[in-house]
Amino acid sequence: MLAVMRTKIISGRELRHRAPEESLSPGESLRVEKRDGKVFELRRVDTGERDILSDLDQIIEEIPRTGPSHVTDMASIIIEDRE
Repeated sequence: MLAVMRTKIISGRELRHRAPEESLSPGESLRVEKRDGKVFELRRVDTGERDILSDLDQIIEEIPRTGPSHVTDMASIIIEDRE
């Protein structure tokens, strides 16, 4: 089944004075046509819900390890900072 994308056309002035991109439905796009002939297209793309914990795990895995690991006692560091 082919999804039909709807497009709204507005001017650059309208884009500056309001936020029409907030009212877009998923798959809907907004075309901005400026007086000098430039055309920009904003499209709403919903990727679904994201899990912040899995994203954090992925970021930690991508960070290169630069040296030997060591144990850090965060509780004692916090207590020292408060004193």
